[in-house]
Amino acid sequence: MNANEDSTDVQEQMLVAEAVRDSAAALEKVLVAVAALDEEAVRAPSPLPDWTRGHVLAHIEGVGNAHARQAEFAARGERIQAYDGGMSGRNARIEEGAGRTVAEHQVALQALAARLADAWPADGDPRWQGRVTFRDGTVSDVALAWWREVRIHLVDLGVGIGPASWSEALCVHLLDFLTSRLPAEEAIELVADDGEVRRAVGPDGEAVLQVGGALRELVAWLAGREPQERPRATASGAPVELPTLRPWPSAERR
Repeated sequence: MNANEDSTDVQEQMLVAEAVRDSAAALEKVLVAVAALDEEAVRAPSPLPDWTRGHVLAHIEGVGNAHARQAEFAARGERIQAYDGGMSGRNARIEEGAGRTVAEHQVALQALAARLADAWPADGDPRWQGRVTFRDGTVSDVALAWWREVRIHLVDLGVGIGPASWSEALCVHLLDFLTSRLPAEEAIELVADDGEVRRAVGPDGEAVLQVGGALRELVAWLAGREPQERPRATASGAPVELPTLRPWPSAERR
């Protein structure tokens, strides 16, 4: 292993460690938010189309258990699909879990927090590189996916916590993950307010379109969430409409 590879491995380990720490903190914020809700508020609409807060909570609990399951099987050298029953099983459990009472949501989420704490390997443990079926990746990839899920869906609860709560480390990671949503047929630069080109995508050559804004606003827009101030798109210096985003990256590929 050369020095560059070693440095990359250390950076990945540090990012995964931050993902485990911050996702646990985010899940604790979910629990605090649930404790402040009454039964009517849990059944109220969330910012996500056709989902109540109960649906969002059921999804957080379901996807968290799916990721814990990936890590648990990988620790035994086994691989298993993320959801028992596939996507239809996932969807059925969300609908079923959406109707839980506040107390039932709390119990389910507290059990999830304990399960995840037991499922993740210790820092530096080689089991982080155990293979999983999720995106045909590793346990490290699963931890990063859970980080994305819990932080984004905490915003989707509509309890006053927005993208401003996302750390810079998470935002940079989300840029890496979500730039595939930008149209591939044109050259686009994502430019932060400090003038730094955060990402350049599309065909080689001079960018025909620049999308600028604060880092968290750029990431919130890429994630399909409403930023406090929408990013600005320009072409040859003139304002234009923001590009239409492609679907969320498929879980069937890395």
